[in-house]
Amino acid sequence: MNSDIVVGKWKQLKGQMTQWWAEWFDDDSAWMTGNNDWLSGILQEDYGKRQEGVSSEETPH
Repeated sequence: MNSDIVVGKWKQLKGQMTQWWAEWFDDDSAWMTGNNDWLSGILQEDYGKRQEGVSSEETPH
């Protein structure tokens, strides 16, 4: 598993927890921070999956 995938999943979890905390305490700036972390985690995980797919393809000789 690519490290980008793991880091992306961690960012998603951290973002979701920050969003939950922000909703609990009604903090809009924390909610935006959590949302940005969550989105960047999705993008980083997708990048890692694509990178892993490209590296696993065989090159023709």
